Amino acid sequence: MSTNKLHFLFFFMVLFISCQPKEKFDWEIGLSAPKYYSSSPKISFSYQGKIVHSASSNIGIQPGWGQTTGGYASGKDLDAVPDGLHVEWLCGTDRFYYEGDFELPRDKMMELFQNPVTDVYGQTNPYSLIIVGTAPGGNVTVWMRAIHVLTEIARFKATNKGIWKENDEKFNKYWGNEEENYKYRNNEHNIFHYLHSIPYKVWEEGEKEYDYDIGFTSENNTSKMNILTFYTKSGEVFQPDAYSEEPITIDKSSWEISNFIPNNNRIKKKPLPIMMKVEIKNLQNSKIYHSSYVILPTNFENLYTQPYIDSITGKKENFNRIIIAIKSNEDLGFIMLEGKNKRIKIMDFKCFLPRMDGTTYESGGYSLPKGFEFPKWEGREKLITPDIEFWQEQ
Repeated sequence: MSTNKLHFLFFFMVLFISCQPKEKFDWEIGLSAPKYYSSSPKISFSYQGKIVHSASSNIGIQPGWGQTTGGYASGKDLDAVPDGLHVEWLCGTDRFYYEGDFELPRDKMMELFQNPVTDVYGQTNPYSLIIVGTAPGGNVTVWMRAIHVLTEIARFKATNKGIWKENDEKFNKYWGNEEENYKYRNNEHNIFHYLHSIPYKVWEEGEKEYDYDIGFTSENNTSKMNILTFYTKSGEVFQPDAYSEEPITIDKSSWEISNFIPNNNRIKKKPLPIMMKVEIKNLQNSKIYHSSYVILPTNFENLYTQPYIDSITGKKENFNRIIIAIKSNEDLGFIMLEGKNKRIKIMDFKCFLPRMDGTTYESGGYSLPKGFEFPKWEGREKLITPDIEFWQEQ
């Protein structure tokens, strides 16, 4: 064979190989669990029966559903896209141990790895993290993440292997001990459970996601938003930004009238909150601020998604903004929904002054909507009633 033909064959083979789909990628594992429903997971990914990546946490993690404690990698080399997942974990809420082996949608994952995605900030990034979420009831969800973009790829149900260390007397002195648990009756975990129980169904079926804006207004411009934290039913936690000019910020709204702004800087693809922590500062005296947990009505999602007829145009419209409003004397606040030429108030809440114990800061209190009823506790471990006062709208 001539030298020219050999060069041509070599060039053709290099070109052929370079055109083949990429099979290995730089990716890591992320571990996730719902906020206030902790988990101690062990995870391993495999391809054709061989382990590709593994990760574990011996302490209870609860970064928020779909959020992660970080990335875990077993080496610097590129790794194959997995086709199998083994997961086992101790559930900190019900003390059951769960385990399961699952087949992953490798073709779907391969397609995501091969196609970088552009986020709401206009940044294009490749998928580089596979997150495994473990929740009460044996519920497992798997996502892939490209910095700000989170894509669900699978949902599974693990097997309940029984109560962890059920017959360990030394261990049982602490776990499930009512006297011991009573010490923690007023911590955020116990209060959240008391208010929302354990939403097994939401981890089985997932939550609907929406694009929506956030607005803030204060009577006579006396207050400003300091920090706003949203809590969803599945245990996701996030904070719209009160200062940034980037997307997902808090808009300044009018006190008197609806000032509709279409598609301004919406939160993208997030569940609606079931609770929010509202922290505001006084504009006249920066040392005065309030901190309140606001429990939203149980039918909040129905209220938000219920269409209405625009009184001016006669067209069917939908709400697109949640507004937090604060009275000028900062004793009360309101939660409102706003859309084109429409604004409705859905509840009042109390603006608590935070409690200070030396250098320890505690949130001021909890506001409940009118008619709120505490849910039935469905956990295996006994729930301790919090020793705190709840303010309820009349």
